[in-house]
Amino acid sequence: MIQLVLCVPTAFGGSANDDFAQRSQIQGANAIVTGSLSNATSEVGEPLLNGISSGQTAWWTWTAPSNGLLTISVNASNFNPLVTVFAGNQLDNLALVASNNYLICYADGDCGCHWRVRDQLSFHVFRGQPYQISVDSLILTDGSMGWSTNPAIQEWSGVLEFTTIPQIDPMTGEPIGPPPLLYGVTFTTNVVPGSDVALKLQFTPAPPNDDFASAKVIKGSRVQLAVSNAGATKEFGEPDHAGNPGGSSVWFSWKAPASGRVTLSTNEIAPFAPPAWWGYTSGGYYGEFNTQIILGPAECGDAIDQNPPPVFYPLLAAYTGTGVSVLTPANCLPVGLDAYPYAIEFDVAQGRIYNFAVDGNMGTTNRMSLYVALTTPAINDTFARRIRVQGTYVAASGYNAGAVTQTNAPDIGNGSTGKLAWWSWTAPVDGNVSINLDGSDYTFPLAVFAGAKIETLELVGAGTGAISFAAKTGQSYQIAVGDASGLTGEIKLVIQAPVVAAPLLDVRRGSSSALLRFSAASGQVLQLQRLGATKWINLQKAVAHLNEVDFYVKPVPATNDGTIRAIVVNYISQQER
Repeated sequence: MIQLVLCVPTAFGGSANDDFAQRSQIQGANAIVTGSLSNATSEVGEPLLNGISSGQTAWWTWTAPSNGLLTISVNASNFNPLVTVFAGNQLDNLALVASNNYLICYADGDCGCHWRVRDQLSFHVFRGQPYQISVDSLILTDGSMGWSTNPAIQEWSGVLEFTTIPQIDPMTGEPIGPPPLLYGVTFTTNVVPGSDVALKLQFTPAPPNDDFASAKVIKGSRVQLAVSNAGATKEFGEPDHAGNPGGSSVWFSWKAPASGRVTLSTNEIAPFAPPAWWGYTSGGYYGEFNTQIILGPAECGDAIDQNPPPVFYPLLAAYTGTGVSVLTPANCLPVGLDAYPYAIEFDVAQGRIYNFAVDGNMGTTNRMSLYVALTTPAINDTFARRIRVQGTYVAASGYNAGAVTQTNAPDIGNGSTGKLAWWSWTAPVDGNVSINLDGSDYTFPLAVFAGAKIETLELVGAGTGAISFAAKTGQSYQIAVGDASGLTGEIKLVIQAPVVAAPLLDVRRGSSSALLRFSAASGQVLQLQRLGATKWINLQKAVAHLNEVDFYVKPVPATNDGTIRAIVVNYISQQER
């Protein structure tokens, strides 16, 4: 058990700013002041931190010239200064604002937890607000540690206790030798007399766009900004951005030049390439326990900071609304891509004004870049503008960022909110066809339909990331790729149909050439191939008419050795012939 004793030194006549009423005025936004805690005292009603403050206090006061961030650095020659900052003008109504004390706990839990102080603290300040600064000497709760032993003690009040294990006579079961000794770890509590101390105040004023009403106006569909939230504050009624308390926000106002999807990020956002496709038309213990020990200093392990200063990372948010306390979130979603760790995305409507907030984790500050990127819908964001692709193997790229929710569009399920990109494909062959989205930004849901009108589509298959279905030659299939629970991005789509060799109907050989006739459904495109050393080599391609395809080849092939074939690689509809 750790016992903390509050020791208040007797005064021989304190410093000039010993009492709150006699506190020294600090002039200027930035200043260095010195003083002494020698013979300083505490007074009745003084807000001391129990178990931390020694009561050896001196007082200063400082008034913020504007909103911003104040950093106080403290230095002393022979003690650890405890700096505590309050708001208020009367000793009996002070409200704690900040302190440089923090709690550490040793890796060995039996060694307990103790207070420490940092040599610097930062906190937000507001225009015209006076701040009362108390400097004290910290109570040291573990200034020294050591082992104690006493064979007469039956019960020991301490942090860590051990008893030796006596040797036992195997015949009688009685202990052999002297009675066991009780060992314990003791901590010394003391107060180092405070002496000279120096305070350095560094004030960072809030930036011009600190307040919502003073938001910086930006324009354009792709914008890059250099942003700093140093000195920024949080207004009364301002929401927590990205679910984090923040506290150092700056504001931007932007009018959408077009409808689509906006991404905010601290690193550059590459524009989406326009849709394209190509087809292959081929546990621990506390208290008392028995153990053998080796006498020596207590091994407490590393001191673990229980309240480490927060690390900076940006918080981005977007809203609509005309006042900081009446904002409506723009349904921002965190971009789930490693390349954009702090980005968000949301939909915008042309002509509407959106307000962007840039804050720091738990109010931390830094300089950063802000990229604003508006993506308008791709050409195939509606059923009527679907992209027609061909072949037994198709690789297509595109995106569904900015896609609109179309009236009468089918619900493809699997988390899609209706932001669809569309393709149309006609099966060249019968058989099992697979579609996958490997390499896309997200595991998007997708669905395949039969039908030519959006109102009468019939579902063939649906899934997430990949599906397969039984295709029929000449049947057109409509492929929809949706968003991942609102998240949109790049789509990579691959369609793979089976390799089907057409039956050979006839061979007519001449002196230097031959005619090869294959059976195929009208509209099927056949690729004639010859087997090379390691792969099939394409020779000719033709479309089937009247269920046949003829190829003229030189030299005359030996068709019975398996070195020549015609496979189906595409289908051309009646309208395209």
